[in-house]
Amino acid sequence: MFNQALNFRRAVMALALAACASLASAAGTLHVELNTGSYGSNGYIDIQLNSSPLGAVSTFANLSNFGNWGSSADAELSNVTGSLLTGFRIENVAGGYNDLFHAVDFSKGKVSFDVAFSGDADPSAQFGSTLSVSLFGSDKQTLLGNSSNVNGSLLSLNWTPSLTPGGQGSVASEVFGSGVVTTPVPEPTTWAMLAGGLALLGFARRRQQA
Repeated sequence: MFNQALNFRRAVMALALAACASLASAAGTLHVELNTGSYGSNGYIDIQLNSSPLGAVSTFANLSNFGNWGSSADAELSNVTGSLLTGFRIENVAGGYNDLFHAVDFSKGKVSFDVAFSGDADPSAQFGSTLSVSLFGSDKQTLLGNSSNVNGSLLSLNWTPSLTPGGQGSVASEVFGSGVVTTPVPEPTTWAMLAGGLALLGFARRRQQA
């Protein structure tokens, strides 16, 4: 009986590890949260997508699932399409100013969004793009949360395109400010796998107890 219980616990652990591994490798989509609890009531978020080096392959940052974003009345969009309702899409136009500057609500304690990258492959493995995120006060000039980075960004997401068309690129994050969290957004198949696995384990456990 002890061995059965031990095997059951091992099976549960293996399933949890498999699910975590799947979450860690989830393609592209990341959830970003910025702690704004000490920044007052209202301000602005600035999100830029820049190629590195100039002339990089075409890349897009697709933003969605906005948390505590404010009015779009005075939003500034450069090489950006879309809206809060449909999602924003930023393109890394070489030599361009690829920027989304938008009002946000600091009073709720956090500002958040999801981001997924897409674009052309880079067989030469020479190019990439960086999505940088900064917060400004209500005057649109005062940088918040980071005094150590020269451009004031709190977070950089460095995108490396796939080497082959249809392949999967990769994202590496650099955090420069406190209270910044990035987490993979699980694919629906991951949740289905976890739920199905737990159901099977529960069934097996009941049979052991019968």
